[in-house]
Amino acid sequence: MLAPPSEYAIYFVVDTNILLHHFEVLAQFVEDVERLSLPVIVIVPGAVIYELDGQKNRDGLAWFARRASAWLLKKVKERKSIRGQANEETCKSTRNWKIREPGEVGSLIPEMFNDNLILDCCMYFSRGRQTLLCSADNNLCISSHAQDIRTISPSRHWSSKEISYQIYGGRVDLSQFGPYTASYRNPPDASSVDDDGRMDIDDDDGLMTAEVLEPSHALDLLHLQVIDHFTRLLVELVGRVGDEAVHRPTTVEDEANLSRHAPRWRHYKDWSAAECLEYLNRRRPVRARNPRAEVFLCRPYSRGGARRGQDWARKDWEVALGSLKETSIGWKDVSLQESLTVLEPHLQMIFGMRLRPTGV
Repeated sequence: MLAPPSEYAIYFVVDTNILLHHFEVLAQFVEDVERLSLPVIVIVPGAVIYELDGQKNRDGLAWFARRASAWLLKKVKERKSIRGQANEETCKSTRNWKIREPGEVGSLIPEMFNDNLILDCCMYFSRGRQTLLCSADNNLCISSHAQDIRTISPSRHWSSKEISYQIYGGRVDLSQFGPYTASYRNPPDASSVDDDGRMDIDDDDGLMTAEVLEPSHALDLLHLQVIDHFTRLLVELVGRVGDEAVHRPTTVEDEANLSRHAPRWRHYKDWSAAECLEYLNRRRPVRARNPRAEVFLCRPYSRGGARRGQDWARKDWEVALGSLKETSIGWKDVSLQESLTVLEPHLQMIFGMRLRPTGV
């Protein structure tokens, strides 16, 4: 029997390092929470948003920061389980977390000052319901515990399932939450990638399962990130430049009045990257290339020609992303262009490694 809903209601405050280095795990947890209709609200402190913005052009972190920022924007707009900290949501006497209190001075170490702002956010929300801080920063976790705020820190094989266990123990069906999956990180800085471009994956974690055979090749993992991120940006672009038809899906009533060959529409927010590109390039054509970006940005084997990241030659990556760049230039979309720019160093690093197919 389930416990009363109040025992499930929590605020889940996330630190910058979670969004940068454990993005897939957090995204899966949010997806699971929304699917199960659990009363969990993920809070993004204002200081975290500022820190994330500051990483958008930093070598090694820009790609990850832009992915996280685009995802946050989408989720905040949905008004479901993620929200940002409002200026007045603070314990400060100034009633605005951005305004320093009388006598308050900035720390000589900016990270410590930001930690204090994140802790202030946790303390504010802990007034209303159970609040947890999710962070990989040991010092911030120590400060949080000193204020009686529970913390959750990522493990080597962290997963949505593990987060739910850390929050609820055995009070929820853990099989409803996603297991551990590998994700792409910076090869030069991550011991989790070997010389063959494969992620170093162990299976000794008690909460891990072998329910799904996941890719472990660096190109496969990066390709999945590329698909997800650019799909998000393309959907945003269609929403900005699209005509009335893309905002109003075809209804049952419309069907009765449409001719057999008239186009039918789903709401643009449900479109794939291929659908977005076909719509955008029909209005502002780009040069025909092979492979087409529409196929390259499809999940492996989801349509004819779609394949894994390692199955595309380097030239294929360059041609498909070059086509996407033409689309971004045609529509003057800065987000797409900047994301393509910060992606390039990762491709150079991976293709500079000794790679071999994994068969997974």
